[in-house]
Amino acid sequence: MPAGSKIKNIADVDRDGVRIAVSARSAYDLYLSRTLKHAKLERVEGIDASYDLFLKNHLEALGGLKPRLVSDAEKLPGSRVLDGQVTGVQQACGTTKNRVAGAKYLHEFIEDAKRSGLVKKTIDKHGVRGVTVAP
Repeated sequence: MPAGSKIKNIADVDRDGVRIAVSARSAYDLYLSRTLKHAKLERVEGIDASYDLFLKNHLEALGGLKPRLVSDAEKLPGSRVLDGQVTGVQQACGTTKNRVAGAKYLHEFIEDAKRSGLVKKTIDKHGVRGVTVAP
């Protein structure tokens, strides 16, 4: 949200007069296209272009993935990222049903990587902000 925005939470975004910059055909564009009733999406090609449109046209909101939104907000004094999310990027790993041993190994490996802190350390090492490790 830009500095001075009266929008305080995600539920307040979907109202008349709110314009949201998004990268065309992104997952969040598709989701917002289906769910918004009042706010209007303004689409451009690419994440950088959506940020530029947000600034140039003084839009009320910028839609995107949280790590990028956090980074963009740091460049705009007084701006902020709203708490919560409208959708999430769920990561997964799997194998075919007939590979029972492989599925068991994957499950154990992933749970161990989370439990040992490896996933969190990797997130921190690469400076990814705005994401969490699934329980």
